[in-house]
Amino acid sequence: MRGTRSALRPSNPALGLLTFDVHLLKHGRTRYVVRGRHVRGSFVVIPEATKGGPVLPETVRVQFGCDGDGDYWRTPREDEPFVHNVRVHGWTDGIDPDNPPSGWYLGRYAVNLRDNGIERELTTGARRRTEAVVQAVVRHWSRLPERAALVLAAATTRAAEYAKHEAELAAEQEAKTASVRAERARVRSRLYAVNGISRRRPRPQGSLRPGWVPVGLVDHKGLGMGTVRVREVEFSAAMPGALVYEVEGRRLEGRFTVGCDQWRPEPLPQGVRVTYGHVEDSSPFRHEHPHEPRVFGVRVGGLWDCEQAGRITATAPARLSAHARTGVRTRMSASDAAERYCSAVLRALALHYLARSDRAALQLAAAQANVLSQRAQAREELRKLLDEQRRAERAARRHRRREAEYRSLLGQADG
Repeated sequence: MRGTRSALRPSNPALGLLTFDVHLLKHGRTRYVVRGRHVRGSFVVIPEATKGGPVLPETVRVQFGCDGDGDYWRTPREDEPFVHNVRVHGWTDGIDPDNPPSGWYLGRYAVNLRDNGIERELTTGARRRTEAVVQAVVRHWSRLPERAALVLAAATTRAAEYAKHEAELAAEQEAKTASVRAERARVRSRLYAVNGISRRRPRPQGSLRPGWVPVGLVDHKGLGMGTVRVREVEFSAAMPGALVYEVEGRRLEGRFTVGCDQWRPEPLPQGVRVTYGHVEDSSPFRHEHPHEPRVFGVRVGGLWDCEQAGRITATAPARLSAHARTGVRTRMSASDAAERYCSAVLRALALHYLARSDRAALQLAAAQANVLSQRAQAREELRKLLDEQRRAERAARRHRRREAEYRSLLGQADG
């Protein structure tokens, strides 16, 4: 610790001459014991070593009063400044010592602390005079010959904590890099598979089954719900690999389009999509289709897609959606009885479609029709993943570099 006495005339002539004792404290702190017109007390200049900030602090915090024991949110520090007989409590931070601010810059933690522990805003006069004193103190501190040593001491005090913090951040980014790299490998494999599908020869599809075929229905508990008649109308022109079925029953009439779920990101679609009505547009977002079926006299719309065809049985999934049309773009949930009946029909049609001997040819047709879209999606995903990987790698290198800088400070302190 070293104490020196200095006198300084601030830039604000109204303050008059300030005198202060300078004491160099541990951890890079410097205490200024100030005396002047309407001003008395201690101002402590602290180089700001913060997480994520520069390794060697570039800004300072000015604390009002000295450290001691107590809760400094509600308890005064030792020798807190009195400005115009107003106790100034707290601190102000983010000050550039080479270019300290002027005029209404005290932070929100610079307050007047009453004896009852209640905080109040500083009066205008106290604030203006405190700002001028802080500016004078910081200007003096910036010219101290020990400034570099004080900054280094402040950085070294928190170096171990911040080195650990930077190491943790670097490890997070390295783990993210590995995860993204693995995801890139998966997407690249999918792209290779899509390119392979595009080169495969189309397989011959079977012919349409003539005439009506009876199909039995069961509910999710396996109880019989009667029989419907099913007729294959055509191979869908809008959805390669799909068929349009016409269905008739005691409580049902209309058409359904059944095919592969080609809009999922799979090179060879594994799921099944059943759409109410005759699909004539390749867009999966059409609100309605012609020949939508009527169940119990109510027109029903919507669709059902299943990610894995192997999960479909005569009784599962138990409940599937069915929406009653109330307008061109409006609909409401169908009744429980209609939904239960439609669920049985959807499951039966999906199984009827999956039982075709040319199932593999239909899958390939759906996949090849979607090759351009799948390829574009995979390439775009690869581009985004590469950008993400590079950002993570740069961040990891930055955090490792900062960790090494903090550890070098610890090495200098040990030396």
